[in-house]
Amino acid sequence: MRTLLLFFLLIGALQAADINATLFESIDKPALYKALRLQIDSAQTAGTLTPAQADAERAELERLRRAAAQTPAPEEDPDALLSKTAPTLEQGYEALAAAALASVRQESADRKLRDIQSKLTFLKQTIEQLTADEKFRLRAYQLQFAYYKVQQQNLETRRDRLERYGKAVADTLSKRLKAIRCTDADLQTEMQTADGAIEKSLQRKLAAEIALEGAELEEDARSERLAAALKKAGEEYSKALQAKLESAAKLALCMLIGEKNDTFFALLDTMDADATRLSGEVRSRFRAQNVQLRSLAKAHFGVTALVVGDTLHETKVLLQRAGDTLTAPLFIFNERPISILSLLKALTILIAGFFLGAFYKRWIVRLARRWPDMSQMSMRLASNIGYYLIVFIAVIIAMGSLGIDMTSISLIAGALSIGVGFGLQTVVSNFIAGIILMFERTIRIGDTIEISDVLRGRVTDMRIRSTTVKTFDNIDIVVPNSSFIQNNVINWTLEDATRRIHIPFGVAYGTEVDAVKKAVLDELKESSLTYIRHDPEKQPEVWMVNMNSSSVDFELIVWVEWANKNRPSALRSDFLILIYNALNKHGIQIPFPQLDLYVKQLPKDGL
Repeated sequence: MRTLLLFFLLIGALQAADINATLFESIDKPALYKALRLQIDSAQTAGTLTPAQADAERAELERLRRAAAQTPAPEEDPDALLSKTAPTLEQGYEALAAAALASVRQESADRKLRDIQSKLTFLKQTIEQLTADEKFRLRAYQLQFAYYKVQQQNLETRRDRLERYGKAVADTLSKRLKAIRCTDADLQTEMQTADGAIEKSLQRKLAAEIALEGAELEEDARSERLAAALKKAGEEYSKALQAKLESAAKLALCMLIGEKNDTFFALLDTMDADATRLSGEVRSRFRAQNVQLRSLAKAHFGVTALVVGDTLHETKVLLQRAGDTLTAPLFIFNERPISILSLLKALTILIAGFFLGAFYKRWIVRLARRWPDMSQMSMRLASNIGYYLIVFIAVIIAMGSLGIDMTSISLIAGALSIGVGFGLQTVVSNFIAGIILMFERTIRIGDTIEISDVLRGRVTDMRIRSTTVKTFDNIDIVVPNSSFIQNNVINWTLEDATRRIHIPFGVAYGTEVDAVKKAVLDELKESSLTYIRHDPEKQPEVWMVNMNSSSVDFELIVWVEWANKNRPSALRSDFLILIYNALNKHGIQIPFPQLDLYVKQLPKDGL
């Protein structure tokens, strides 16, 4: 199968048509084209070509003959543009314009050459891929290919001549530039006059555009007349710009002559900006003039001065453009344009506010370390309130820098209220609860609190939304602030650090009550446990609280300093151990559940 496929490909390649290079490379082209004309006539007479096909081939042949007969027009002598003895400024500008025009035409020739090359590639592929049924089209395609090939040769010749001519004109202008005499004042006056004409023509153009738009919207019959007036105003505007650019080019030549490189590049940038306001070939020509002026500057200022001067000026221009970009409005808010610079300014104010707030919080922490006697809750309250106040002020200033009227915040507040009603209710509730807790001070950092039987611990941190509680097992639990407002909270250290604790225990029935009290209290006095000993109103006591089925229940009532032992389970354990040891020491029986069984009657078949 592969061998068969290769065979057919080889046959197709052998049958593929080639490009007839004789049509565009022959020395005696007229005789060749005459013979081709006879072949086309004979083919039509023989019936191998239809009249339409024959006419198409004759048209292609005639187009090829005219292209081959073209001879490029001679260019003007570069030496004739400038007087050798006393060249004038007008002659200098004409030479500059001639070099620029040659450059524009050279670029146009290059574009056409690229277009022709793409067409030649397409025609070559078409000719090589012709099948046997399409062989009647071969001569027409060959003529088209030859026409574009001849046009390519003509354009290449013209491009080379334009390149040599433009270079010769530029060299001549560079050599004779110093001999030109000119004054800047007259040219400055011409440019000011041109600026006035540009302004007037621009106003007329804008007025004509507005009038035409109104007439088109109203379908007025004056549209055609207004369109003609707009076209005329546009032409006047273009002529005024061209007049200014011509005067500016002459002024640039004077600056080159006087070696005023400090203002030369600024003028060139102005000319570039004005040239962009033109269109078509005119814009290309004036841009090419600016390129020629830079080339002349390189020859007269020197490479170093040119690079330094151009670089410094370009740096200034880049900075100016960057400034224009930063200050350009991105959008309009509240009848005030918002630019990148204003957004950056607002962002900087916000960042500065957050940094200042963080610095304030660190300052409060350092102050708290210097004054350990001061309440940590007061320090944290001052820290948080000051931080949020600084951030709030920064937000207000940032919004003011953007021109946002604070009265418009009511709209945002309304939108937020809807958001609060649907999804932010819990967040706002915790936020408000945090503010209430900070001002009420019912819960402070360092307090030992109890929210439920499970959550007991010491408050280690309080924030605007949540509070951190470290349990007695050293587990940090983050509790939403609303839990402290909505639930009952036991604060063991709110106002008085002393607490009375109840330690329950039981003894067996028949035990002397006074002996139990004496045994427990004497053992407590001799122990090393920490409790309040010297306050007559807070002396330890033993209470009898209940008589159960198996025991007589007592409670040891003792006052302790909560700061000395802030683990209630461990504290309870210490006193229970003391009670257990005291009862064992004095031989007091500790009961356990008992059940008495009374048998009223034994079975008849008793044991």
